[in-house]
Amino acid sequence: MSTEARELELVGKVEMRIALAKDDKLESILKPYLPPLLLKLASEHPAVRNKVISTCQHIKIRLAGSQGIVLPVGALLKQYKENPDSSMIRHFDLMFIQQSVGKLPSNEQMELLPTILHGLAKDSGKPTCATIFNLFLRLLPQLSIPPRGSQEDIELRQHLGLDVHQEDAQFVASWFGKLMLLSTVRSTASGVTCPGLTVQEYEFLTLNGKQETWDSSADEGLNLTQTKIMVLAFLTSGAFTDEERFLPALFASGDANSKISGAGDDLLKRSKMSLEKPEIIQNLLQIYFTLKPALQTRLLVLLTKSAVSTTFTQQVIRIVQEALQPDDNANLPAKGLETIKFRNALFNYMNWASRIASVDNISRVAPQLVGFLRSYIEDQGWPVPNERSSDAASLRALAYETLGSLAKTTPSIVLEIDLSLVRWLFRSLTEEGSSDTIFVSIEGALASLLNTFSTPLNIAIRDELRLLLLKYMTLEEGEAIVRSARFATVRWANRCLEYNDIVGRWIDILALGGRTDERSDVIEEGKKGLDPYWYRLLNASPTSSSCPLPDWNEMVKVFFTSHSMLENSSISNSMKTGMDIDAVSVFGNFPGPKIHAFSSAINYCRRMLLMAALEKTESPLTVDADWERQLDVLFRSDRLSRKAMKDHVSSVDQEALFIYLTASFEGMLRNDGNGLGECGKCFVEIASIAPSRTIAKLAGRAAELLPSIRSNNVATRFLATQAFGILAPHPVSPAESTQGFMTLLTHDIKPWSTAVGAGANKVHGSILALGSILSRSAYYGRLGNIDHVSIEETVTLLLNVLAEAKDASTREAVLHAVGQLSASGVLTAALVEKSSYGTTAIIELLTVEAKKGNEKSISALGRFALIFDEIVQQSDGPLISITSNLYSLFELKQAETHFTVGEALSCIAAGWESDVLQLSLDVDASYSGRTKRHQTLEAMIQKLLQECKTTKPSLKKASGIWLFCLIQYCGHLSEIQARLRECQAAFMGLLSARDELVQETASRGLSLVYEQGDKELREQLVKDLVASFTGTSTQLKVDEETELFEPGALPTGEGNSVTSYKDIISLANEVGDQSLVYKFMSLASNAATWSTRAAFGRFGLSSILSESEIDPKLYPKLYRYRFDPNPNVQRSMNDIWSALVKDSSATINLYFDEILADLLKSILGKEWRTRQASCAAIADLVQGREFDKYEKHLQEIWHVAFKVLDDIKGSVRLAALSLSMVLTNILVRQVEAGTSSKHAQTMLKEVLPFLVSGQGMESSAKEVRHFATVTVLKLIKSGGKALLPFVPGLVEQLLGLLSTIEPEEINYIYQRAAQYNLTEAKIDSVRSDAVAQSPLMEGIERCLDLLDGLTMERFAPRLENTVKTTLGMPSKIGCAAVLVSLATRHSFVFRPHTDLFLKIIEKAVLDRNNAVSAAYARSAGYLSRGGSDDALLRLASYARGLYFNAEDETRRQVAAEITYAVSKFATDRFNGLASEFLPFVFFAKHDFDDHVKEQFENTWSENVGGSRAILLYSKEINSISIERLESPKWTIKHTAALTIADVVESSGSEISGPNAAAIWPALEKALALKTFNGKEKVLEAFIKFTSSGKLLWSAEPSIASQMKKIAIREAKRNNDMYRPHAFNSLGEYSEARTDIDMFGEVHGIVAPVLEELCSEDKMDTSNDTPSGGKSQESATITASISALFRAVNVKQLDSSPLGHLPLLLEVSQKILPSPKITIVARTALYERTKSLFDGLRKRTHSQGSSRYELALGFFTLLGVPSGSGSEAMRMKRGEAAEAIALALTGGVFGMFREGRDEVKVTMRGMVTDGRKDERSPGVRTVLDRVTKALDE
Repeated sequence: MSTEARELELVGKVEMRIALAKDDKLESILKPYLPPLLLKLASEHPAVRNKVISTCQHIKIRLAGSQGIVLPVGALLKQYKENPDSSMIRHFDLMFIQQSVGKLPSNEQMELLPTILHGLAKDSGKPTCATIFNLFLRLLPQLSIPPRGSQEDIELRQHLGLDVHQEDAQFVASWFGKLMLLSTVRSTASGVTCPGLTVQEYEFLTLNGKQETWDSSADEGLNLTQTKIMVLAFLTSGAFTDEERFLPALFASGDANSKISGAGDDLLKRSKMSLEKPEIIQNLLQIYFTLKPALQTRLLVLLTKSAVSTTFTQQVIRIVQEALQPDDNANLPAKGLETIKFRNALFNYMNWASRIASVDNISRVAPQLVGFLRSYIEDQGWPVPNERSSDAASLRALAYETLGSLAKTTPSIVLEIDLSLVRWLFRSLTEEGSSDTIFVSIEGALASLLNTFSTPLNIAIRDELRLLLLKYMTLEEGEAIVRSARFATVRWANRCLEYNDIVGRWIDILALGGRTDERSDVIEEGKKGLDPYWYRLLNASPTSSSCPLPDWNEMVKVFFTSHSMLENSSISNSMKTGMDIDAVSVFGNFPGPKIHAFSSAINYCRRMLLMAALEKTESPLTVDADWERQLDVLFRSDRLSRKAMKDHVSSVDQEALFIYLTASFEGMLRNDGNGLGECGKCFVEIASIAPSRTIAKLAGRAAELLPSIRSNNVATRFLATQAFGILAPHPVSPAESTQGFMTLLTHDIKPWSTAVGAGANKVHGSILALGSILSRSAYYGRLGNIDHVSIEETVTLLLNVLAEAKDASTREAVLHAVGQLSASGVLTAALVEKSSYGTTAIIELLTVEAKKGNEKSISALGRFALIFDEIVQQSDGPLISITSNLYSLFELKQAETHFTVGEALSCIAAGWESDVLQLSLDVDASYSGRTKRHQTLEAMIQKLLQECKTTKPSLKKASGIWLFCLIQYCGHLSEIQARLRECQAAFMGLLSARDELVQETASRGLSLVYEQGDKELREQLVKDLVASFTGTSTQLKVDEETELFEPGALPTGEGNSVTSYKDIISLANEVGDQSLVYKFMSLASNAATWSTRAAFGRFGLSSILSESEIDPKLYPKLYRYRFDPNPNVQRSMNDIWSALVKDSSATINLYFDEILADLLKSILGKEWRTRQASCAAIADLVQGREFDKYEKHLQEIWHVAFKVLDDIKGSVRLAALSLSMVLTNILVRQVEAGTSSKHAQTMLKEVLPFLVSGQGMESSAKEVRHFATVTVLKLIKSGGKALLPFVPGLVEQLLGLLSTIEPEEINYIYQRAAQYNLTEAKIDSVRSDAVAQSPLMEGIERCLDLLDGLTMERFAPRLENTVKTTLGMPSKIGCAAVLVSLATRHSFVFRPHTDLFLKIIEKAVLDRNNAVSAAYARSAGYLSRGGSDDALLRLASYARGLYFNAEDETRRQVAAEITYAVSKFATDRFNGLASEFLPFVFFAKHDFDDHVKEQFENTWSENVGGSRAILLYSKEINSISIERLESPKWTIKHTAALTIADVVESSGSEISGPNAAAIWPALEKALALKTFNGKEKVLEAFIKFTSSGKLLWSAEPSIASQMKKIAIREAKRNNDMYRPHAFNSLGEYSEARTDIDMFGEVHGIVAPVLEELCSEDKMDTSNDTPSGGKSQESATITASISALFRAVNVKQLDSSPLGHLPLLLEVSQKILPSPKITIVARTALYERTKSLFDGLRKRTHSQGSSRYELALGFFTLLGVPSGSGSEAMRMKRGEAAEAIALALTGGVFGMFREGRDEVKVTMRGMVTDGRKDERSPGVRTVLDRVTKALDE
């Protein structure tokens, strides 16, 4: 037989089997045969394939008619996967899979998922791939996704096989991403898609555009939103990596549905995927252009974190172009918030690119992006925008900023010849009108471009920039110009133009005074531009280290003449001035308000001239922050600097110098002679060093100074007279002119004695001018041109004024004049003697003033001495007298005055060889005055050296200052040079003076001595100095009590202070080397040395000291003193350290151990200062050091740190805290490095045991305890795996600490809970919440996260011990929380220990605190998840025992908590052992305690579907109940009874015989119990059993008899509360027992009670009964009436029921009139009457006689005519009447007509009477029916 035939035969047989199979057998045949049948579709024979296809068609038809058949989906799916190349097999496999997959149970569906996933990527592009993916989405909801972070979650990827099939995970994740982009389009057209997807992708997800694919109402349709949410949940699991999740998360984050976007955002935040992988970024950039704007915004935000994205230059350009200049408007963001977000993200990304991109990449994109941004701004309207909203303005501002950021990256954009972009931004700055604050952004953009203008600039660009800046510097606001650009202009001038650029400096000048209302920032920027120090700082770069000064000659001409600022540019000159200049004037460039800038220009030119002069010297001026002051000091006090300046001024262009002098002179004359700013000062200074030939050109203008000389401003007068002295007596001036000036001035002085106000000022100026003109005439050598008589008269006049002047200003002027005349030789001894006062009187006069501290007088005295000759061996005389008088001024308090005395002494000793007089010569002339006086100088220096050693403080102070001045001004003289070493010794001695100024003077003196010596002398000086500091030469003589400190200067903190030499000795003793006493004497023996920096650094001593040899023992002490609490000590010791230690780091490393050992010792010292300093020193020492250096000391460092953390002094505690924080940070950093740090473990081994010991977390000191805890928590947070070995101990400690750190106030609140309206439960709840939120718990959780199997083995015993022994409530709550965490988040490692802890919890739950007990019970529930069945059974048994053996409700509550926790938190385990739990739960849910009952009821309701479960476990429930009915505890007995009752109630309407037989014994026992609250429920169950269990008692007469006895027994009980229920039950029982007549028994029990209750003679005892006595009577009456009526057995045929009616009527008639018959009782009577007669009417009775009187009796009983009662009651009454009427007409009371009609008439009359006044339509209708019935 051929292969084809065999195959056809096989297929035929299968087809036959299928065809013959009945529907119920079809599934069993298809399961084995369908997969192999479909395999034949791969046959090579067409006939076979066709046969199979026809068979499949047949199967399909059969399946359509039999919907319940489930095909072998698993086998078909496996076959589908194994035949990737057979499209036919795959097609039919898939067809049948889809047919049955939905019918599979969820667990089988879930098992299919891995198979579906595997190989999915290989199917990509195949037609069936989309269907399989859709199938996967349909099955995905069946996947149980484990909790995030759980072990199951971690293993999910492996479980699904995605760890092996990674390409499938990537494939599925990529399609998940596309699914997030999917939005269905309601169109049947082909080629449809949605944003973000291609047509092919859209068709893939919609199964070729089928609308029903995503229609949830269709059979196999999916809900798109729910599917996306489910997919995101799946992606969140451990099945996918961060990289796979990234795109789906990104796309989801932009979804309009908040649930989807929120989940996407959450995924993105958790993602750790690197955005620096090129392939990922390339993919994102490709996708970007297909996305919706919202997603584009999200993507741009992400790209702002990716540096790699900036390498894709073309895509970046395209992104910006499409956003700002789109070709179409199809995919633009919606106007409003979406647009704002999008553009914000776009601009931020461009900013990011400008900062991060490489130079090459940014240079490719920046030009185009800048162009786009300019166009964007201009398209909105520029410079004034069309839209003025705040959002548009903020975007516009951001656009400007972004433009600036981009432009600065590529200089070529900015450095165009026409400066297009810069001009555009400047115009924007001045004219932009979108908002008031946008200028900040534009200025920021302009500031960004500054760095592109690195100097030197291209000449063409520089000239363009100059023009531009000049334009905007002079631009006035108004019309289109809305704001000034002056600040930006000045900044640009300072940053883009070189310092020597005159245009730049001109702009700075204009900034300082170009406007009266100039902004402070513009002025400040202008000052910086003119200051070379600030200019250098602003332009700090390798190329700008030098700062060439402007060409002075050119600058002066530009500033003060019509010289053009720019070559060939009249425009610039016009801009410069704001006007065309024709006339030549120094003020031509300063029209209008610009005149305020004139003084700044003058002053700047002066500074530049003098700086340029010093540049040519060997030691040019250092340009630092203090350079201006130094320049002025050098000009005034340094002879060599003054000479250099004079030489330079002579060398400059004299024309420019003349222009400058003219300008400053003109400025001096402005404002009516009061001048502009410092013009006068500048003129005097430069004129004083200017060459005579230049001054000659101005000499003729001296007369113009006369108004200034007579000014009311004293400073103006002084400057004017100085200028007058330079100009007026100049050699080019005619003698007559000088004589004329003298005559004029003398005339002005004459009224000196009477002049006041302006006259006195005129006298003052004239005296000064006379002194100036005469002295300068002498200097010029023109004294001979002045009439001698005139000179004598003038001198006499001045001496008279000196002697007699009372006015202070006049006296000051004349003192100044006398001094000048004396120095210049005009005043001679002969002239003085000729005067009316004489030499002695003048000296006495000057001395008196000098002793008052008048510096002018002292100065005059010194110069006055110059007129006297030195006479050798003379012991008295004017010179000796003057010198002695000056020496006597040492008592003066003002230190500054002593410097004047020093100057005077130098004049006396050295004459014109003193620098004082040399520097006062302010004319270009050679003058030789009196030379030095050798003898006087020798004697003076000897005296001063001697006086420096005196013990008299004031004399020592004065002598030191005078000696300093003498060396400063006469140091070049041989007499001084010869004694410099002695001078140094004297200054060294002065270092120990207590006066700070003396010490500083001595320090400066030492430096001065050093500078004055030659090389050889300097070497000797250094040796002397080092010897002095190291104790090898003679020291100061002090005894033990010599006071070296001001009291209180160095307080110790105990009310004392270091004051004596003895303290210094103790300081040296610390080092252990007595030779160091002398070093400390020099370095630290007094407060001034410690508290000022005078002796170190500033005056050059540092370099001298650093040459001395240092004893290594000094380093530890000196290091510690650098951190002394006294800031003065700190500063000085730092200076000493800097001076002595050249390489600080190397020295510390060399002596590290010695320093640390000393600090560890001193940190526990007695002095608080020492302890505090040591803390700070250790903190500084260990930071940044290698751990190896201090590893062996680490524990000791922590130990001492914590010890002083509890110091008695607050500042020490703070220092210790700071040290502890440093140690903590070091430790945390090491631990953060984890395994990569070799020191982490070592540090932890050293430190952690200490931290958790009694010295750390368990310390008695609160501060220590707190800090140790914080430190441990930081370590836990950062520790990672490095902490693993310490986790068991740490958790144990932290659990204990939960109680320790709880505030003590809790106990107070407990005791006063009632006062605060609190309960213990509320307080415990708050305490529990506090534990849960405690950082300690967070630390514990982090520790638990580190656990592995081995560590868990070590941790379990510790945790067990903690649970058993811990006492504090918070710690117990913490233990419970740890158990919960272990059971949930760490179940894998904890599972082996679960049973043990379930056992331990049995005791823990019995805690007296309810909150603790509940917490442990809750943890038991979680532990049950991982416990064994035996452990869980033991726990169930324990809970039952706890419940049944409980003495009170507390333990029953615990049992309830445990059981509920197990059911809630371990539901699967609970259900697995339901037979052990549920019967007990059912029993306990009937407990009498509300809390217990509620917990058990919740447990039952949450785990049981319906009442059938009761029947399922009825046997076990009955067993428990019967057993517990014998319990000695009444509560348990009663609960058992209620349980049995509930079983009966839940047993349905009919109980089977076996079930009834099982229930009855238990129910019988329950009924036998004495009455208790709730027993009525047992009675109700008894009645239910009577009606439902008929099969039992009808078959068992004994049971029926017993039941009757029980009903009667219960009714006879005397409990008033119970009786109504018992009577009701008796009635219902008798009604249910249709087989017997119980009326007699019921009547016998009920009637007496009823009659007694209704009797009027019954004693009222309601006040003695419990509350509710009245209502109980009413209930009893109502129940009695119901019972009597129910007892009439209407179904009993043996004897007529009518026989009981007379008795019933009799009882009713007796009780009804009673006032105790309530509305409820009457309503019950009506209802039971209706029910009774309806029942009688429905039965057939043979009546031998008529009983119509009964009918009338019962009818009358109703009281129908009365019409009383509510509508409802009247309705019931009417219905009862109707029932009697129908019974009457129905023959119940007899069939004879006789007597019946009369009864009917009577009854009808009653009804008529009742209806007459009836208001209710409903009641009237019923009464009408009664009438109708009676009419029949």
